[in-house]
Amino acid sequence: MHKLFETICKAAKTDASIYISGETGVGKELVAKAIHAQSLRADQPFIAVNVANFSSDLLESQLFGHKKGAFTGAHNNSKGLLNAAENGTLFLDEVTCLASNTQAKLLRVLQEKQYYPVGDVQLQSFSACVISASNLSLEDAIKQQQFREDLRYRLEVIPLLVPPLRERKDDIILLFEYFLSQASTREHWIIEPDLQNRLINYSWPGNIRELENCAKFTAAMSNSGQLELSNLPDSIQTALKKDIPEQLISDEVKKITQALIQNCSNKTKTAKQLGISRMTLWRKMKTHNL
Repeated sequence: MHKLFETICKAAKTDASIYISGETGVGKELVAKAIHAQSLRADQPFIAVNVANFSSDLLESQLFGHKKGAFTGAHNNSKGLLNAAENGTLFLDEVTCLASNTQAKLLRVLQEKQYYPVGDVQLQSFSACVISASNLSLEDAIKQQQFREDLRYRLEVIPLLVPPLRERKDDIILLFEYFLSQASTREHWIIEPDLQNRLINYSWPGNIRELENCAKFTAAMSNSGQLELSNLPDSIQTALKKDIPEQLISDEVKKITQALIQNCSNKTKTAKQLGISRMTLWRKMKTHNL
């Protein structure tokens, strides 16, 4: 991540096109915003558009703008997002979803720094910096015949890869604590070591977006400032159970059973002896059908 931050700082000082790749939820748009914020264009607009949200025709109208009467429903002139970006930054998310005809038009924009609004014959100039992103590498998109190779070299002058959260385990607790602070006015949270270990060892298929959602849910489920395993979303608890080796499960069952016998099934005393909360003990007993 330090290497990525260094590259972001260097890339922000240029007007070269930047391509950000990474799995869904890793924070590609946050990287784009960080580049814009550190660039000489920081006081200019940052315009973001997810191209996957539009049909081909509607996207062209959104990007290039259109002239009144260009198509059914075009009751007024529209300047489009290329114009709205002015001298700032245009961020194209999920760019590999662009239709082939739109790719050709975007290529011309990047080469000539000019474009025609839909239904217009008057050329418009384009001067914004372009940052694009996708969860698919452009190389793979080209191999799958989804993307033009010549457009790749216009968009991917500076490539950036944002690693998934499972490869950044040192960041997990730091980010979790940050999202907790955003989700609640509580100043201090106590995260049980058992919960910390589970957070670190979970695979996080939804990456930072999933971690943020988990932190908000966990904060809402806690009645105090102490967070336990029982506060995690059921989906994550279920996934974690699948990842626990059978030997560890067997050892835990044996440990809990012995403590229950020693304390005559008194759950309060058993939880205290095991060093966990009564709620955590109850959840473990339910999980292991004790």
